[in-house]
Amino acid sequence: MSETENIEIIIHGRGGQGAVTACEIIAEAAYLSGNFTDVHAYPSFGAERRGAPVQAYAKLSRTDIIWDRAQIEHPNILIIFDETVLNQEIASSLRKGGFFIINSDKEPEFFVKEYNLKDVKILVADISKLAIEKSLTIDGNPVINTPILGLLSKALPELNLKNLKAVLLKRMGEKIGKLNYELIEQGYSLAKIL
Repeated sequence: MSETENIEIIIHGRGGQGAVTACEIIAEAAYLSGNFTDVHAYPSFGAERRGAPVQAYAKLSRTDIIWDRAQIEHPNILIIFDETVLNQEIASSLRKGGFFIINSDKEPEFFVKEYNLKDVKILVADISKLAIEKSLTIDGNPVINTPILGLLSKALPELNLKNLKAVLLKRMGEKIGKLNYELIEQGYSLAKIL
């Protein structure tokens, strides 16, 4: 994806899973890479409550200032925090040659068959299980917004682990930032790619 001038990312999840925070971290880490002229991150809410479907967007431009603040309709990268929000319309919105990243215990082949995902790269890891094992939970719910960024860094190498670590330590402090970063590394290692 390094040849693409503009990268558009959509995260689909549920309220309280940290999709908005994840997009902010993506934009900040991308900017730190020095490979992007402009970056934006912004949310889209329906019913603003915990558990309601939410979307968050990131736009990264290598060459130009981003003036367009419209919602993204056909992303280069689609990240699914919660499998229950995924449907055929969402899966079909991904551009050809894009990256489909999902928190799931299923194999990548399942998503190819179930959602007719052709001509895209699929990255899957059970981030919920990882977060629960490492006690990264809020009110008993696994925190997946940072560990899933390990999968994204496989798809978008400029969003390298060093930049993600710098952003996390700045935003979350030493102790919580380190825990989240360790989970990003583990998510990176667990990724099943097709």
